[in-house]
Amino acid sequence: MKKKFKIASIILGITVLCAAGYILYIMKFKEYDVADESVDEIIGETFEIELPDGSKITLNEDGEVLEDASTVTDSTSEDNETTSSTDSTISTTKNDGNVVTSTQPAGTTTKPTPKPTQPSTPGNEEAKPTVSSIKEKYTPAFHALEGQADTKLNALVGRAKNEYLSKKDNGEKIDYGYFYNKYTSAAAELEGRTDTVFTGVLKAVEKDLEKNGYDKSDANSFVEQYNAHKKSRKDSLMKKVTGL
Repeated sequence: MKKKFKIASIILGITVLCAAGYILYIMKFKEYDVADESVDEIIGETFEIELPDGSKITLNEDGEVLEDASTVTDSTSEDNETTSSTDSTISTTKNDGNVVTSTQPAGTTTKPTPKPTQPSTPGNEEAKPTVSSIKEKYTPAFHALEGQADTKLNALVGRAKNEYLSKKDNGEKIDYGYFYNKYTSAAAELEGRTDTVFTGVLKAVEKDLEKNGYDKSDANSFVEQYNAHKKSRKDSLMKKVTGL
């Protein structure tokens, strides 16, 4: 009896190993034709995140990060600089009853006497921003990134469901290894693109912190939040794809 039980256990163990090996093969090693223009369009859709200073971080379909700096137009006041547009400028003044005439060549610039600098007084200095206020400025940018990533992931899941239902309605064989490989690979590529944009926004936060005398490690909470949300997205995708 013990011998039969031992043999049965060995057979069962071999069967389990073979099944596990087959599943591993179809999920990880078997090659599938997963080319899909619709999936490529979802993954390659542009990210665009606006920063507090008005500049934008954009990730195009080729995975290139473009940073559009905000532009500030400097207007020159007429009180600061006056340029003569006539052939010559003649100024006449009276000095002890005599008329004195001077000619200034055309095109020259007359600069007024600079105004004396007002001494700073206590209470007029601009308050130094706190770590919390700096991070709060960038919170909408991170939320926008998460929102765009979630939208793309939901579109990816929608595409998977539509493909599954289409194959089922047409009576085609459903290959779960195909779906697993195709959509987990697409999700991994989307994750990589999202990571790239996140890094760009994070660097902006770190630069702002250091500019104000703080340590860039104060931005680490954004990293922790992002990683938690990323894991949640990945788990959600796995449940939806494997549940088809």
